Amino acid sequence: MPNLAASLIAPDETPPQRSRAVASGLAGLSIESRPLAACAAIEAEWRDLAARAIEPNPFFEPDFALSAAQHLIDFRGTTVLLLWDGAATSRRLLGFVPARLQRRLLGHDVLIGWSNSRLGLAAPLIDTEQAERIIAALLHAPGRWGLASTQNLQLHRLDLDGPLLDGMLRVAELTGHAAALEPAPTPTASTGGPKLAALRHGLSRHGKLAFAESRSRQELRDMVELHLALEASGSLGRAGGAALQDIRESAFLRAMTRNLARSHRCRVGLLSLDDAPVASAILIGKGPRLWLYRGVEDDRFASFAPLAQLVAWLGRRSRQREIIGELPGPHLVTVPQRLGDIRLTVTATAIRRAPLVIRRRAAAA
Repeated sequence: MPNLAASLIAPDETPPQRSRAVASGLAGLSIESRPLAACAAIEAEWRDLAARAIEPNPFFEPDFALSAAQHLIDFRGTTVLLLWDGAATSRRLLGFVPARLQRRLLGHDVLIGWSNSRLGLAAPLIDTEQAERIIAALLHAPGRWGLASTQNLQLHRLDLDGPLLDGMLRVAELTGHAAALEPAPTPTASTGGPKLAALRHGLSRHGKLAFAESRSRQELRDMVELHLALEASGSLGRAGGAALQDIRESAFLRAMTRNLARSHRCRVGLLSLDDAPVASAILIGKGPRLWLYRGVEDDRFASFAPLAQLVAWLGRRSRQREIIGELPGPHLVTVPQRLGDIRLTVTATAIRRAPLVIRRRAAAA
């Protein structure tokens, strides 16, 4: 059952002066803790928030996240903090933050944003116009609902060039929190080696080449099955790590791609040689930014870089399309995303400054 927290301040509490100031600055906000799978009940509000999030993240939208919660064990224990504004009858969802609470015997607890290797991005969904207010709420949330001593916040796999990180750094400066940023190393591709055009010419000597991209949901379903079969036939399948060999993983992949395709947020590309697939790529996202979620190529033709050829072709299909991902080899056909972790830590300055700053922002709103 969801943990329905009525407000930031429990009605039978008499908060100290600092807590009263923080609560007044965050007036109207309520925070609810709910299992990820139970968020299906607020799918409409969730989708509405995703459409106006300061940083779009398809991995935390219903089509991906609910499929993961249904099929993958890793996602079943995920807890989401939902930040609502307004009365219960007309409330509006302003924040969707998958996170867990790390309790400490001494000092303040730490609220840690949830991440997973399947996520190309782990930025929570936060309303564009209320971003700093929501971040402040996560840092200063008095009450009995589980975060009474939480003034430390840590988020993983954020876009280092994205607006959410900028907002967090502004809140840290205004509230006096210490901000520690740990950028992940930017992957670098090797240089040299044959050009893709020369490799494509070499591959064409083995048969007729054909590129294709899913144009309908039926085509996407068929291409996903070809992707699974190609992956299972190669070295990953021989090692027992192919999705088709894991009933949960394959069920998730089928459900996730099918659900995302309804809103045109998933597409599959295939490179075939004499009608037999030699490379497949699953892309997630919509508009100019897409993530290469999964890619596979036929080991027998790996020297011709068929996957890189396919991704390069998919990128050329639209001049506005930017494909984010990591591919081995010398061919720069994807855009590496600069990801990192940030931690906001409470300081003596933060304790003195937070009430004033948050109260000032509330008055400005």
